[in-house]
Amino acid sequence: MKLMNQPFNGQLGNQLIKLLDSPNYHTLNIVVAFAKSSGVLRIKNSLENFRKRGGIVNAYVGVDLGVTSYEALTALLLCTDSLNVVHSENGQTFHTKIYQFLGKEKGIIVVGSHNLTGGGLWTNFESSAHISLDMSNPKDTEILRVQKDYFESLTSIKDSFMPITTNGDVDKLLHNGYITKEVSQQVSLAKAAAKDNSRERLFGNGVPAALPRRSMPTKETVVAPSEDSTGKIPKPQNDESEIIWFETRRLTGGSRNILDLSMKSLVERGEPTGTPFDLGEPGFMRGGVEFFGINPTDTEDRKDITLNFEGVDYTQNTILFPTGDSANGTWRLQIKGVSSSGEKITDAFRAKGEDHYLVKKVVTFTKIDVAYYSISVYPESELENFMEASSILARNGSTRNAKRLGLF
Repeated sequence: MKLMNQPFNGQLGNQLIKLLDSPNYHTLNIVVAFAKSSGVLRIKNSLENFRKRGGIVNAYVGVDLGVTSYEALTALLLCTDSLNVVHSENGQTFHTKIYQFLGKEKGIIVVGSHNLTGGGLWTNFESSAHISLDMSNPKDTEILRVQKDYFESLTSIKDSFMPITTNGDVDKLLHNGYITKEVSQQVSLAKAAAKDNSRERLFGNGVPAALPRRSMPTKETVVAPSEDSTGKIPKPQNDESEIIWFETRRLTGGSRNILDLSMKSLVERGEPTGTPFDLGEPGFMRGGVEFFGINPTDTEDRKDITLNFEGVDYTQNTILFPTGDSANGTWRLQIKGVSSSGEKITDAFRAKGEDHYLVKKVVTFTKIDVAYYSISVYPESELENFMEASSILARNGSTRNAKRLGLF
């Protein structure tokens, strides 16, 4: 048995990817209280590759306390063989965290505090016991029997156990308030924090622990504590990813799927100094295209990004600075991606029941990696809430009649 004390002597997310890549296991059972896309999307490729090799993935997820998200469940639905939600209406919290790998000759059970979130798998203070199993050892097979009994006990509670088999099941949880969209969670937290900004900071910033890129390192690194000598509050070490939102109003393109990204933005509230958006010009900041890793003034640049919409990855969404007859002096994001099965993201939008789904909406992008983002869409009626919650509120352009954008 080994003990992991994250982030000091390892990060569970790295270990899960290593185990998923191993040929020694054929089944993964995940039992967690909470799941968010910050965790799911960072192990999604490994889950998919595991299943392509014949592996089976079963997940049991709780929806208590408003943490598990719509985005996490839609993604899990596509990269597991069975997805189940466990919830009690009497306040009995489902709080288990188990990751069980089974193989023909060996197995491993991870039992601890790690949820299926970016924080739980990489950046939070977490601890777990990693129990190696020998399938020929009677004592180890007894441990497996007890674990199997637990899974069967979960399925037997019937009205507190819900198999999730379609997106409609996830939508039902969303519409009845059991889960929320992740940016909605961020908006609520940001608004609450803004109302209580007088609290004195009594503690430091913990231990640096970064979320990974999708191409994971082959060796785990031990992170040592460090001090921030600048006196500035560093970027949070949690599973809150970078998020930007845009007011759409009307859009261009035949499918109304082209989003303008400004070179330069008029700042209405907040301070971009010291951020990647710092332009060095009072009252202005670098435009929205900066969020996607493009220098706003390098108009020769061009970038294709992957957008994850409701669990599906759509590649070949292009950011470019148009020239010629189509030029309007601003960058554009062409939201035109295609999934691995050949489905267009614009068809996924149309399946929502609107001809032009992105028109008169608030569209958010959450950064997962340098060319990989999660996209969510909110009704225009939420605009005031987004404006109130933003740490930086600006225009998607340099004039006051430009559409708004914001950063949390």
